[in-house]
Amino acid sequence: MMKRILFPLLLAILLVGCNKTKKKVDETLSSEQVVKRLVGAYLYGYPLLSMEYTKITSTNIDTPNKKGKAPINQFGILQAFPKAGFKEVVRPNVDTYYCLIWTDLKKEPLYITIPKTDRYYLMPILNAYTEVISSVGSRATGQDEISFILAGPNFKGQAPEGVKIIHSETNMNWLLGRVAVADLRDGKEVTKNFQNKLKVVPLSQMNNPDYKAPKGTYDPKNKLIPMEVVDGLDIVSYFDQMLSVMVDNPALKQDEKMIKIMASVGLYPGEKFDITLFPEGLQEKIKSIPEMVQMGFVEQTNNPNPKTLINGWKYITGLLGNYGTNYSLRAYIAKIGLGANQDVDAIYPNTAVDVDGAILSSKLKYKIHFKAKELPPAKGFWSLTVYDKKGYLVDNPINRYNLGSLKELEYNKDGSLDIYIQAKAPRYRKSNWLPSPQDGTNFEVTLRIYWPKKTALDRSWSIPGIQKIK
Repeated sequence: MMKRILFPLLLAILLVGCNKTKKKVDETLSSEQVVKRLVGAYLYGYPLLSMEYTKITSTNIDTPNKKGKAPINQFGILQAFPKAGFKEVVRPNVDTYYCLIWTDLKKEPLYITIPKTDRYYLMPILNAYTEVISSVGSRATGQDEISFILAGPNFKGQAPEGVKIIHSETNMNWLLGRVAVADLRDGKEVTKNFQNKLKVVPLSQMNNPDYKAPKGTYDPKNKLIPMEVVDGLDIVSYFDQMLSVMVDNPALKQDEKMIKIMASVGLYPGEKFDITLFPEGLQEKIKSIPEMVQMGFVEQTNNPNPKTLINGWKYITGLLGNYGTNYSLRAYIAKIGLGANQDVDAIYPNTAVDVDGAILSSKLKYKIHFKAKELPPAKGFWSLTVYDKKGYLVDNPINRYNLGSLKELEYNKDGSLDIYIQAKAPRYRKSNWLPSPQDGTNFEVTLRIYWPKKTALDRSWSIPGIQKIK
């Protein structure tokens, strides 16, 4: 008799438990509204997954290798310039040496020390959603030695007296440091010395001079190219992984509305995405979302919003590094340049077209002319870099990937400057030659202005368009 009573009771408990955990969707939504909301969620999570896979690749090492990789919570130092074939980060910078930390702050904060230097440097800290939560460097904190604590969402303690504490809402963060380097000799004699004095330890070990960082884990099979992995995920895998990463990296304060929107279409942090909650016909549309978004990224690059354009350059100021709820812009910036700074530290005008609006092709020759008093307005420095359509450096016979104010350039008699962008070397002023792809493909050009002056930030400086040489 007891068994007869217990079995129905147990079954009822199980059914109640199932009903509690069963995901729900808003059945009043039309198919178009469902797709629109899922597209929004895809864009919302794109920077998060881009960061996650970049972290996986960058920390796939047992000890720091001086080539930019290091285990989690340790400085990864790159004491060389990236070259063609480097695909761990899109649009890599080739006029600075990198100093990187990928963090996991679940257990405890990190104590970070940056030495005194007279060299321009910049070390923004990005949370898991690519929002710049703080910036350390020449502009923001000066050139003297600085120590600070980087703490995650679980930390409730106090900083030691006199030590700044930087709070992050996520456990995964990326300190993405850059130090200006003129050439290889300069890097070896000046920048390398600065990098070697950088320190990071768990907060509990800040006064332990004998602390030794633990070894990481190296997986020789991990040959991931982060952007290609993220872009190649099917919609179910994409959302499953995104929702999993959100457990340790919860949504930001401004994302409350987005979390409700996600819930209305079956997306809950820490759970799986059940596509079968939707009719079969709608499922096919949902499965096409990654392709739709990728096509949208291409369209944005090739046909940018006219309000952001100056002579063919997409020139964004005001939102970089702090996007608020502009998730589409945040995703697009993660696509074309993961790790973008706040515009007060750097701006990145980018173009895929010449001054007449024609797509840049390495079958043609181009020139960009800066008037004598209209060079890029930088308190730090500026540079031009050529990338292929995927955002990677292009192979060329002289291994030159950028030109700018740190290079030896030949100026015109009136002080103006011409940069030649073409596959083959020009007949004259080869020091001003910026090689384009050798295979006749299309390409893009990015202008970096570090510590931009007011005229660059308010767009009163007019960036010249790229001119076709006939």
